[in-house]
Amino acid sequence: MSRPLGADTTRAGADTTNRAEAPRTALVLSYSDIASDPRVRREIDWLVDDGWVVDTLGLGEHPTDEVRDHFALADPLAWTRGRVGALLVHLLLPARMRFRALMTARVPRVLRERVRSGHYDLVVFNELEFAPWVDDSRDFTPEAGRGLRHLDLHEYHNPDVRRQNLGGKITGPQYRWTRSHIGSAGFTSRTVVNTPIGRLYADEFGIAVPAEVRNAPPYVSDLEPSAVDADDIRLLFHGLPSWSRGFTEILAAMRELPPRFSMTFMLTSNPAVHAHLRSELETHPARERIRIVPPAPMREIAQRINEYDVEIVFYRPKGINLQYAMPNKFFEAAQGRLALVVGETETMAPIVRQYGHGVVVPEFTAESLRDTLAGLDAERVREMKEKAAEAAAAMNSETEGRAFLAAIKASARESEGR
Repeated sequence: MSRPLGADTTRAGADTTNRAEAPRTALVLSYSDIASDPRVRREIDWLVDDGWVVDTLGLGEHPTDEVRDHFALADPLAWTRGRVGALLVHLLLPARMRFRALMTARVPRVLRERVRSGHYDLVVFNELEFAPWVDDSRDFTPEAGRGLRHLDLHEYHNPDVRRQNLGGKITGPQYRWTRSHIGSAGFTSRTVVNTPIGRLYADEFGIAVPAEVRNAPPYVSDLEPSAVDADDIRLLFHGLPSWSRGFTEILAAMRELPPRFSMTFMLTSNPAVHAHLRSELETHPARERIRIVPPAPMREIAQRINEYDVEIVFYRPKGINLQYAMPNKFFEAAQGRLALVVGETETMAPIVRQYGHGVVVPEFTAESLRDTLAGLDAERVREMKEKAAEAAAAMNSETEGRAFLAAIKASARESEGR
């Protein structure tokens, strides 16, 4: 190991002896294009700012200059591809061999050698895809086991999600086997997107409730709320386009809202959803007041949405992840100094009431959303936008990063105490 686990991680506070030692090294794993994955990018920022040298394994190109070495996951083995390959893998191989064929075999050899040698003081597993690797003694050797292994869970993974069709029935056993590693003793610490989801995992797997690390972006200190035009209160939905995220209710509400309200969808790519939305707008009575615009770059969202007035985060709780949703846009809206309109949820509604930077829709219906929005005037929106500054200062990646690092450091202290 490069540095004693649990050593002082602040650069200014490190003594001469610690500075002379090699820096601690971390490997961040994510089955995603890390460059465009905001949660994983924040983890990298937190670790680098805390003095770690960070390598990554994932999809896509080198994600950021802060990463020392990026290892791209190779293409799937030729014999595992296609319908025949999937049948061979899922019907003939036992779970561990399936995982090795589908995932481990795609990890570059040089990285596997680093892991085996104990090169990393910390390995961060994002989500489930790589989780079984922690229990594979071929790579997580006793040398590798001297480091920390952290699991970060971005959402709730339903154990029954893949039982709905033939393909799901074929791949479902591997999914559930992979999912079972959430409770693996190989992990020294865990974090989760919010505490209600963490409690579900704790109850199921008999583990401690993972520490809460929410999807909050960096704090933007120098942004003021934009002016509110009483004749054009600008409503916004930004982010991932999905009809499960309130589009139906928003469009229905806009049919009957007074003309002082306009609506903007600032959406990332999804051609099918975009086409459906544009089709709906062709005959919508308020189509002149509804528009679709391109997404903002990830690091510029607060500045780009600042011109708007009210962010709508209205998800019918049709599943556990929607029931307990705390999406990026909920926190990004505060950084952009927007007022918020949310549904009556266990996660978002209490925060909106605490800071007063939004209103809560009492029922998950288009009518209730319409009535709540219709009750807003320019003065009320101005008041909520001003209060968003307090929420932005309290909920941001800096505060969440402290929770992330604290969870890892706590496990380091426990390891040293054994």
